[in-house]
Amino acid sequence: MRLFIFILFGFFALSISGCGSFLAALGHGPLCPYQGVQFDFKTATSWQAIKATYGFVVPLAIVDLPFSFVVDTFSLQYADGGENCPREYR
Repeated sequence: MRLFIFILFGFFALSISGCGSFLAALGHGPLCPYQGVQFDFKTATSWQAIKATYGFVVPLAIVDLPFSFVVDTFSLQYADGGENCPREYR
């Protein structure tokens, strides 16, 4: 039972670690520098997202912000910084 709880907790911790970076990369194509941080910040401050989720998204985005910063820093060498950067997340 302890092993199951440990695996479940590990999966949960991995699933929230930098998920803004992964969502921004999957949803918007090539990597821009620090696009996960921008995505988390826009999500936490977007009135439409706050209304749609009844405010539930704000603490998740704030908790995910440092993890996205770390993931974006490690993936900075792969950021192409093309003509679509910086992006606007709506």
